[in-house]
Amino acid sequence: MTAPVSRLGGGYAESRPDAGPTVRAVLEAAAPGAPGSRLVVVSGPPGVGKTALVERLLPVVPGSVCVDKDAAAGPFVLEAARQDGVPGEGAYGTDRYWRRLRPLEYAGAVATACANLVGRRVVFLAGGWGPELAVPSLWSALGEAVAPARLTVLHLDAPARETWRRRLQTRGSRADSPWFEVFAESVTSLPVWDGAMRLATDGPLAGVAQAAVDALGIDT
Repeated sequence: MTAPVSRLGGGYAESRPDAGPTVRAVLEAAAPGAPGSRLVVVSGPPGVGKTALVERLLPVVPGSVCVDKDAAAGPFVLEAARQDGVPGEGAYGTDRYWRRLRPLEYAGAVATACANLVGRRVVFLAGGWGPELAVPSLWSALGEAVAPARLTVLHLDAPARETWRRRLQTRGSRADSPWFEVFAESVTSLPVWDGAMRLATDGPLAGVAQAAVDALGIDT
């Protein structure tokens, strides 16, 4: 049975995030794509609508596919947390996660995304990224590693707190107080690379999707 990845999404407030191991693993996993292809990293905090946005974009962006990091790696992260006696919402909070599991989680997603950069394909890679978004050298080096394919980073900013809480509740994620307030402050305090295209997520999904299409300059 597949573990419910909606239980993921916490832990930052209880940990000391270390981007280094994941940055190194991702760059080792990256590979060049075809000249006409494009890797679009869709990043942002848990519960802001990354997967929902990509599902909305796939039918309207010609030649596009999705690599969803949580769908691919979430079950093994949750199982590792279970073995450590950690609840799912704290799965990202352990030192073992940051040193050993997160590098595998993201490197695997990047390797799969790069393997799909063929022809004129647009590959959406959905994942939070968190502290790695604050490492400019990662994104410049990743852009070079996937070249001649293009790299674009979309960041979905968190909506107003109560809107965000409702979305987390709707997907079955933890959103009780005061846990939610600590979690929200923790994940939104992480810096975002200034080369990312940032999208507001307070409005309806259709509007967010249109903003993404406009930002990407894609003809649908």
